[in-house]
Amino acid sequence: MTTIEQANAGDEADILINTEVDIQDRMWGDANERADSTNNQLLLAGIAQLTLTRLKLYGNSPACSTDLARLQYPDDWDGFRDYGSTVANLVVAAAFIRSEIKRRILLGEDTTRSKRDKPYKTATPYVSSEQAAAELL
Repeated sequence: MTTIEQANAGDEADILINTEVDIQDRMWGDANERADSTNNQLLLAGIAQLTLTRLKLYGNSPACSTDLARLQYPDDWDGFRDYGSTVANLVVAAAFIRSEIKRRILLGEDTTRSKRDKPYKTATPYVSSEQAAAELL
């Protein structure tokens, strides 16, 4: 097993997700214009892939996990599968969800993120999203 530097792990994750997004964009069209991607199917596909991953991580057999996760996959799609590794399944899920986000942005949906009502409590140092954004500038 190869150990990757902590600083590079995020970059590697971005590369994997972007590669999968490119595959999906070729399949769905850059604007996700296919009719079978306009009724939350991209979101459902991502959730199904996450469900598969969760079931496998908690000890279900790959075959059982695939059968159960397939129930959440869009009814009008076929081809649901286990991509093998946890990382590969998470990458596919992230790409599906990213494609759904993109589709909704293209529809003009609101992208406002509301703030927490109460501060988040954690044992580790906390940086708010506002602080993190300010540090990037």
